[in-house]
Amino acid sequence: MTSLFLLAALVAGDVTPAAMQGARLRAGSACYTLTADGKAMGTTLQTITATRAGGKPTWDIVVHQKVGNGAFDMRDHFVVDRRTLLPLHMDSRRGVARTDRGWHRIALDYAGGRITGTRETVSGTTAIDVAADQPVWDGNLWGVTFAALPLEQGARYTLPFWQYDKGFGRFTARVVGRESVDTPSGKVTAWIVEAGDDPAHLLRYRIARSPRQELGYSAGSHGQRLGGTCS
Repeated sequence: MTSLFLLAALVAGDVTPAAMQGARLRAGSACYTLTADGKAMGTTLQTITATRAGGKPTWDIVVHQKVGNGAFDMRDHFVVDRRTLLPLHMDSRRGVARTDRGWHRIALDYAGGRITGTRETVSGTTAIDVAADQPVWDGNLWGVTFAALPLEQGARYTLPFWQYDKGFGRFTARVVGRESVDTPSGKVTAWIVEAGDDPAHLLRYRIARSPRQELGYSAGSHGQRLGGTCS
């Protein structure tokens, strides 16, 4: 159980890596349906695998989105510390052919207070070498990171991140309630967490309480729900 001291700190804001609960996530694959105005528009296949890197427990996470029969195809791959979700490696592949809109290939390593790697687009390849003066989470991994927070009713959190397009920023998250959510395997009790990288425009996530799992999110007329057929 979270102590009153820790809960007070969470309500105040910043989350330390030690407070994260990534070990409560569940390994396995999950298919989500992306929706717009209530209609299916694509899928997200999320796979979480328990691995080890450098002798330490890690999660190997793949998030693969497809929209419009493959018109948008993006696969993000992360290797993160299993408990804290702090990143060790990230690579991203958008588009199949170089002529596809937004085509890119990203490769990043997080180590020794630096973020290094390469970013390749149709315009060429650029090197990445950025100093981080504090631990940062990867700005492309949303739902899984929010599911690893030490969720408590009424708590609020901020997490610093770095993202290859946006640079440094902060995630904001707040627990605003609980509800029973319909899933393909039945009803699941979930935290309702408003979260994102812009405090004025937060997404509304549903996160299973135990084991921790992202069940979906909504943002205006768009959203994502657990269930569907992923290829």
